[in-house]
Amino acid sequence: MQRRAAIVSLLLLIGAGCARQPQPAAYQLAGQILVVDHAAQRLLIRHADIVGFMPAMTMPFEVKDPELVAGRSPGDLITATLLVGPESAWISALTVTGRAPLPEDAPTTLPAATGVSVLEVGAKVPDAVLQSASGPVTLVPGGRRVAALTFIYTRCPLPDFCPLMDRRFAEVQRMVKADPMLTQRVALLSISIDPATDTPAKLAEHAAALDADPAVWRFASLENETDIARVAAHFGVNVIRERDTTITHNLRTVVIDGSGTVRRVRDGNTWTAPELVADLRQAAGR
Repeated sequence: MQRRAAIVSLLLLIGAGCARQPQPAAYQLAGQILVVDHAAQRLLIRHADIVGFMPAMTMPFEVKDPELVAGRSPGDLITATLLVGPESAWISALTVTGRAPLPEDAPTTLPAATGVSVLEVGAKVPDAVLQSASGPVTLVPGGRRVAALTFIYTRCPLPDFCPLMDRRFAEVQRMVKADPMLTQRVALLSISIDPATDTPAKLAEHAAALDADPAVWRFASLENETDIARVAAHFGVNVIRERDTTITHNLRTVVIDGSGTVRRVRDGNTWTAPELVADLRQAAGR
């Protein structure tokens, strides 16, 4: 299986507010069901390219209508309609077209920690201590600082995913350092989901290559994959580890204020550095 990285978050996260939401975009999906989670109403599907949206990969999908999950089983070949909104994505229609044996490398369960409650805007973040080359790093910035965090891994092969998050954070760092009022108020945190490869020393090399200023932007990880899965799932990030060492994950960037409250969530890779800086300004009360 070709190496794939993540595209879009497929966990439900509903923000506060009553403003009219834009209509979700619809995409057609074809693939094979690998895992059925009736309790969580999720399907793990190995799918072909979704034209105009994401390449072929294995990904868990939310299903809001329980009737679409009823009677489904691993091995089903399906076609489906995927609706993608600004903060959630879900399967809205599904047709079984046949059955086939499961691939030998097919997962038998959904990604670890999938059942963890996703933090909504306004929720408090359970703090965690990560390790970086320059010492411990906490998720909650504390005091008057605000933080933006995202999830990456250094060997990600797709330039439009983890490397793009690096480029965006580098641009945000430049904008923050150009504003004296933000320089002392903003922290950027890139969390690696690949602790076996991304040791503190490796992350330090990666940070140096990006000219990351540790006073603003730090790279860190947790000691094991189980802890990473739990923390990532809190932020709506699913991590799937294939037998060929491929890591599939979705992209999500989250702004947290000094009290540890989630202030903004940016899904996928379409946000811009000025947009994230505006989020940070708002969270900092500027």
